[in-house]
Amino acid sequence: MDFKLRIRTAETPQGQQLAIVPLEGRFDAKVASEVRQLLQQVLDFGYHNLLIDMSAVTFMDSSGLGVLISALRKCRTAGGNLSLCCVPESVALVLSLTSMEKVLTCFDDLETAIANFSNASSAR
Repeated sequence: MDFKLRIRTAETPQGQQLAIVPLEGRFDAKVASEVRQLLQQVLDFGYHNLLIDMSAVTFMDSSGLGVLISALRKCRTAGGNLSLCCVPESVALVLSLTSMEKVLTCFDDLETAIANFSNASSAR
């Protein structure tokens, strides 16, 4: 799989800038390093609030989960946050089994995610 940097940006009603990063296909050990680099590039561009669009993800394993948790940590360290939207049932199951749905905020759709996104400083 070849992930391309296809981020979109949005602004929340509170004026926060978001980078919307769509992922697709299998999010497993085979592509984890590539996705980690992609997310680091987004952070390097100055975005600290990331919204990961999972609508086209067909599978995620612990490697993919590790990438998301690592990116969440980096966002929060920079004063931002990371949330997921459009999470498929198979991915939601992985989040539930690992209790990561308590750590990663998930929204049903993109519009709701943008409207309700909060960065780490306002979420605490």
